[in-house]
Amino acid sequence: MSLSDNADPKVASSTPHARPAAPAPARPQKQGPRRRRRVLTGVLAALAVLVTVAAAGGLLWQISAVAAPRTGTFTTPEAYPPAAVAPVLASTNADAPVPDLQSVLPALLADAGLNGSLSASFADALTGEVLFEQEGTTPLAPASSMKVVTAVAALEHLGAEYRIPTTVVEGPTEDSVVLVAGGDVTLTVDGEGYYTEYADGASLQELADLVLEARGGTAPATVYLDTSVFTDNPKAEGVPTTDLETATAPMAPFMVDGGRVDNTQKYAQHYPDPAQVAAEQFADLLGAATVADGTAEAGAAELAVVYSAPLAALVDELILTSDNLLADAVSLQTALVVEGEMTWAAMSSVHLATLEGLGVDNTGLVFYDGSGLSPTNRMTANGFTQLLLGAAGSGSSAVFGSLPVAGYSGTLHDRFGSAEEGKGVVRAKTGTLTGVSSLTGTLTTVDGRQLIFSLISNGATSGEVAVEAALDGIATGVALCGC
Repeated sequence: MSLSDNADPKVASSTPHARPAAPAPARPQKQGPRRRRRVLTGVLAALAVLVTVAAAGGLLWQISAVAAPRTGTFTTPEAYPPAAVAPVLASTNADAPVPDLQSVLPALLADAGLNGSLSASFADALTGEVLFEQEGTTPLAPASSMKVVTAVAALEHLGAEYRIPTTVVEGPTEDSVVLVAGGDVTLTVDGEGYYTEYADGASLQELADLVLEARGGTAPATVYLDTSVFTDNPKAEGVPTTDLETATAPMAPFMVDGGRVDNTQKYAQHYPDPAQVAAEQFADLLGAATVADGTAEAGAAELAVVYSAPLAALVDELILTSDNLLADAVSLQTALVVEGEMTWAAMSSVHLATLEGLGVDNTGLVFYDGSGLSPTNRMTANGFTQLLLGAAGSGSSAVFGSLPVAGYSGTLHDRFGSAEEGKGVVRAKTGTLTGVSSLTGTLTTVDGRQLIFSLISNGATSGEVAVEAALDGIATGVALCGC
């Protein structure tokens, strides 16, 4: 696997969503996917919201003269306040002309760096009309663009306010409790952890305090760990075993910091049994001496429950920073709610059904995971554009707000160096594996027309840097063509 697709979220930043005031989780919506073919103009307006960037110098207050005044006169610091805000995102215009992409794309797609298989699809966001495609129905490995499928499916079925629970119930004896894993991999030990910046959720300390309160301050002797909600292989089909060391963790329905040994690093070593480690950390906080595997008895009294951040925040994290472990956890949570089981096969069924419900032709599509780490996944460029067109008119339209902005945020913060004019014009999810590169999202033409696009390259021998530069150049060329 290549690591360049997955930027360090401590560096690749974007304004995180604020958490809702009310912590109570929304009830999951279990209805099947709905077919939404129309595209809302209102979504386009939302995508055109300007993000302001303040110059660092304009934020430095020179207050020493006020703290110890010598004259009683306050001198306004130079460059304060900023003279004007700087727009980041290009603005859209629903009346802008539809570009003639046939006049520009064949030459752009002929870039020498794209000497493998290439699938391309461009559609008008307002009308849904396909403006150009090249091998658009050819199934290829999508790499991390697969996370767009995961995000849309989760938002469609669970809703933006859904939270993942972690519960503790009474154990089989008076001096025991059972921790029932629910699928949350973003827990922290004490409230500060890897996911705190974007997806600040629950802590083991909070859970332990609630359990002790429910037990009148008496610590149990034993904590039983119930992970029976996840019964599948901890590694999705096709994912290299070596990827479980730093690119992701062996899947489990209960983790702290996504199973990372060092919660300050994205590509830290991962624990081989992250659920067991988290259970031992919980037992230490609770004052329990023993951790053992077990299953909660039917009807066992609930002692405490804590919840993850809302799904909208989890989607932000997994899309912006391309977090593999979180993407798989969210996809499996969707499978649990819709299919009643947390398995890779159930995940695949839900994702395929969701795409079909949004108007996507599923011919040749194969999904083995929700992260895109498996090189055996298959998706088409047409499938991605159809998916986003369907999402724009449905409850999953929030996915557009999570897409990285070229040159500014997420995995695109350090891209488009050779295509500067595309910065702030392109918003897209990246995808990178060995021999695989993809770019899926939206762009705004120089005239203000909003387009949805997907580019997938497999098997190019020119190297990752050359392929990514070519994809960036294609998106930018379309945006600037004025054709």
